[in-house]
Amino acid sequence: MPSKEEVFKTALSGKQIPILTLDHKWHRLFGQEERTPQIRNLENRLNELVKRQGKLNTESKDIKKIKKKLMDEIVMIADKLLQIPDSMKLSRDMDEHKRLINECNEKLEGYEEELSKMPREIDRVNKELMTLSMDICYKKIQENDKEIQALDEWIKQTRRELKKKVIRKEEKEEYNHQMYAYMHDIFGADVIEIFDRKYNLEATGEKTKQGKRKKSAPES
Repeated sequence: MPSKEEVFKTALSGKQIPILTLDHKWHRLFGQEERTPQIRNLENRLNELVKRQGKLNTESKDIKKIKKKLMDEIVMIADKLLQIPDSMKLSRDMDEHKRLINECNEKLEGYEEELSKMPREIDRVNKELMTLSMDICYKKIQENDKEIQALDEWIKQTRRELKKKVIRKEEKEEYNHQMYAYMHDIFGADVIEIFDRKYNLEATGEKTKQGKRKKSAPES
């Protein structure tokens, strides 16, 4: 039975993954403070490879331009040698140009060999960085899911407790209003106002009076 890693590699086979360190969205996923040492190492390696690839391409173009110039000059030197076959200077120039062209060919051959390997190495490091990035992201998502579930349960519990307390509060208010109304009916407004001032219950008394007036108001 294939391992999880083998299944993962098979699933990614042939898939084009953008170079992560060149993608601003990847940088938004991983702020500087969130990058682990492994992430930083792969990021630096990938950046070095991309930079090296760019340098090799640029230098290859420059060498090809130099080689073309040297070959054009060799043609001119060869024409002159036909006219002056015994010219030591022209012979030295020809040998020097051939040497420089061979040097260009050697450099180009080395660059082409390195460039031929570069895409595979960039893809390997890029996918390794992607795998590690995905692993970190999914772990964070799982951690957040656990906290979300805990918060959801807390919110539900809090809502239940809040509902109970709202009902309890309304019951207490209704009890106070009824008690105040009974006391008002039994002892009269003058006595109640004296005790309101004594017990600092003016606000409660006023609320009860308003509630009583609303209840006793005739329906239209």
